[in-house]
Amino acid sequence: MRIRALFATAAAGTLVLLGAAGPALATPGAADDAQIEAASVVAKPHPGAPHERELIGALHEHSGYSDGWPGSRPADYFASGRDKHDLNFVGSSEHTSNVNSPLVFNEECLDPRVAPSCLNADPVNPLDALRKWDAELEQAHAATDPAKDFVGFRGFEWTSDRMGHINVYFSRENSLPETDGGNIAMDRFYDWLTTTGKDGLAVFNHPGDKTLCGPLRCDVRSDLGFGWEDFKYFPKADDQMVGIEVFNGGGDFGTPPGHNAPPEGWYAHALDKGWHVGAIGAEDNGHDRTDDWGGSQYAKTVVLAKANTEKDIKGSMADRRFYAVLDNALRLDFTVDGHGMGERIHTNGKRPLAVDAHVRGSSTPLQLELVSNGGTVVAGATGDRLDASLKAADDTWYFLRVLRDGRPVAYSSPIWVNDDKQAGAPKAPKGDLSTTGGRWLAGDLNVHSCFSSDVYCAGTDDASEADPFRQGVDVRSRFDEADSRGLDYLAVTDDDDIRSASARGSGSHGVLAIPGYEDQVKGDAHVLGVDKLLDNGDGSAAAINALADKARAKGGVFQIDHPGSKITKPFTGCDASTLTWGYGFDVRPDTIEVWNPSSSIRAAEDYLDCWLQRGARVALTGGSDAQTQYGQPQGAGYPTTWVLARNRSQGAVLEALRAGRTSVSALPPSVGGRPLVIEAKRGGHFVSVIGDDVRPGEELRVRSLDALTDGSLRVVANGQKLLDQHLTRDGAIEFTAPAQPGWVRAELRLGNDLLEQTPLCGPINAGVNLCPYDAAMVAMTSPVYVR
Repeated sequence: MRIRALFATAAAGTLVLLGAAGPALATPGAADDAQIEAASVVAKPHPGAPHERELIGALHEHSGYSDGWPGSRPADYFASGRDKHDLNFVGSSEHTSNVNSPLVFNEECLDPRVAPSCLNADPVNPLDALRKWDAELEQAHAATDPAKDFVGFRGFEWTSDRMGHINVYFSRENSLPETDGGNIAMDRFYDWLTTTGKDGLAVFNHPGDKTLCGPLRCDVRSDLGFGWEDFKYFPKADDQMVGIEVFNGGGDFGTPPGHNAPPEGWYAHALDKGWHVGAIGAEDNGHDRTDDWGGSQYAKTVVLAKANTEKDIKGSMADRRFYAVLDNALRLDFTVDGHGMGERIHTNGKRPLAVDAHVRGSSTPLQLELVSNGGTVVAGATGDRLDASLKAADDTWYFLRVLRDGRPVAYSSPIWVNDDKQAGAPKAPKGDLSTTGGRWLAGDLNVHSCFSSDVYCAGTDDASEADPFRQGVDVRSRFDEADSRGLDYLAVTDDDDIRSASARGSGSHGVLAIPGYEDQVKGDAHVLGVDKLLDNGDGSAAAINALADKARAKGGVFQIDHPGSKITKPFTGCDASTLTWGYGFDVRPDTIEVWNPSSSIRAAEDYLDCWLQRGARVALTGGSDAQTQYGQPQGAGYPTTWVLARNRSQGAVLEALRAGRTSVSALPPSVGGRPLVIEAKRGGHFVSVIGDDVRPGEELRVRSLDALTDGSLRVVANGQKLLDQHLTRDGAIEFTAPAQPGWVRAELRLGNDLLEQTPLCGPINAGVNLCPYDAAMVAMTSPVYVR
């Protein structure tokens, strides 16, 4: 197929293959077409060759600082690349989802014999496990040695198993999709990259390999997020998105088939989408004990730089002056009209372009291909050199692909011709958070401070209990954190302790303080809106109901917390004995904390629905349950509970909770979180009816106030699925309330229904939620009642 395409192009007069002594080539503007074809050929050296070095190094490395094998540190891969394999540079890229925790997250840690060594990620300097990000930079600088011609530099891997992974190098700050909102919309990661991360350069990692489908048999493209939203182009981030991994380890990601690639391949696809990315060869090593950081069996990146310094390497990467090799001995020269990799040139389109490619370092025959738009091979040659003259028409980019026995072993970065992509990024529309009947306020109903029993804080706890791994957060800092997340209110709910309500800093930074505490009885419950502990008597159901009534009399709220936490048997048939909440249906709540990062959402939803089927009016909430400073670095607002309140006051928040006017989003307002709403048309306007009554058969609609969110919308009515269909961005889905009395609620998820069938969504006695169905939740509403 390639040969036929090549001959067809030549027949049309747009391509002439040249031998060592073929017709001459000249740069545009030097002569007319006839003069160009009559001149003698001159072999062009690599531009800047006398002034540039070919630095070879390893990118994308892991250690026990994230999911590498236990006991390894970044210092190990820097030393391996420098001392064992004589590399010029090594760039780290620990997963930020792990780097903010002191633990090791390797599969070996599931072995009870290995598990103890995973409790601290740094066996050399144990306290560095609490400051991995800073320690990485220190170890990179310590490994850098001009005498050995070696540079180590820091990066991180942004890890979204929905969108895909991205490495960011050289940035002072890091981020993760769970906090910047990139799991839901790529725009939000690019917003982070171009603001907080503006000093970083980024690379698309192993394209096509990450999908919410995972091992399930579903179409990866059923999720619009797959492949970074199909490489949706974000012009403002184009300068910083410098590369794409065409090699990862020993695997090829630049040429189809494989890795869910489109017909043109992922490299060409990204370029066709408008991204100005170059070819990266990455190792992605450190996960197994047998991994050899820097070994010649793994792909490498060659950077063309004036000197081997971090500054020069960063500058060359920003200019796309690099290429990828699977065979570490290969070196490439590639020019178009004398311009080298990464350059953007302009031509009038009337004169041929002179292409010169040369591969050095191979002792076996090679096949060279010049690839352009759509993944089309527009020129080819066998040997170590490709010279061609081709007319610049609609093609806007070219890269060189080198094959040995039909297998790619090297890729150049592209050269762009007449490429006029405009800068500037579209602004995301903002949701209207005011509505007839009130205003949506954002908050977190479950965070802890230094007064909680499971944390340690100097000055609050006895010095003999000092433990940096249980470092807590003081009340003022919690409110500062809430303000940074854009929250309107915050409930600091310490274990059987109400001191946070009167502590210094409570209600500071313009964030409303909702007083309350967590009552630890037969399970956990929140008592909100009170300023002192209430008597729970003998802990019986009657005593807890009396406590709840007393809280309501004071204008407060009684909530059952995370009933799906650490369940060991499935919750089926409303058998509440399987839950950690020990009162079953004998203690009536006002709200149930359905969404908690450490608890099963599915089990909590089912428990809520059982209450609704009994005729109770119960709202749902979410809470981050943030406790320690290092173990839960996401902190307040993940998730966020929205209340439709009549005004911005403590009393209005509590009133809205009791009335069931709540919606929960995965993200706080600072990164685009917005409520999901069920609305009815009343008085000529659509208004939220969450928590209210609607008529049987009344026309309703569901929409997200976040105009960047799309996903699978599920509406549940009276315990049965009423509809499950895709909600487009800034769209709404209309439906009819059931004819029979009961209730209706809605939830928005990413991905596929099959996600909830994975074993990790079953009964697992773990302190962390591993279910991909729950991880894919975007937003959910409290019920509407059909009366």
